[in-house]
Amino acid sequence: MLQGNSSEYSIPSRGHARLPSGMNIATWLVPVLLVADQAIKLMVLWAVGPRIFDEGVGAIFLTNLFWIVDATFIKNTGAAFGIFQGGARILVWVSLVVGIGILLYLSTNHRRVSLLSQMAFSLIAAGALGNAIDRLGHGWVVDYVDINRTGIFILDSFPIWNLADACVVVGVFMLLLPQRKRRY
Repeated sequence: MLQGNSSEYSIPSRGHARLPSGMNIATWLVPVLLVADQAIKLMVLWAVGPRIFDEGVGAIFLTNLFWIVDATFIKNTGAAFGIFQGGARILVWVSLVVGIGILLYLSTNHRRVSLLSQMAFSLIAAGALGNAIDRLGHGWVVDYVDINRTGIFILDSFPIWNLADACVVVGVFMLLLPQRKRRY
């Protein structure tokens, strides 16, 4: 039995999960994903070493992670999956506006936003902010996941990406999923 202020927690009704009052998924999911993204990128930079400072450095193979996935470092001066190359200056501002805008939206509207949508928006915000941190710090984004050796052209020629890119793509995909309308 719950004790304390009854308005502090919402009791789930008809299968709808609820978080404690005033809390949204972004409160914990965004910081966890940002720390994971930046920690992995730091490990990649550490593995590459001083070669990151070489002008015009291309892809640097680091290790085979598993089956068809390699860790391969590349400086990405564009957006997710290598599009808009050379646009880091404008993309840093776009990333910051998107990431911070989503966090502000969730902080003021989380009661009206479904948990699935909160999770999706949190993934997009974490991805945007994770890559913005790279662009502010380096002027480029650290990409490292390389899918190859599948024998399938579209996968073998897929751009190198990172956790932040994956967060954005999965978040957008989640927003595109059909959702049940919540009854109040």
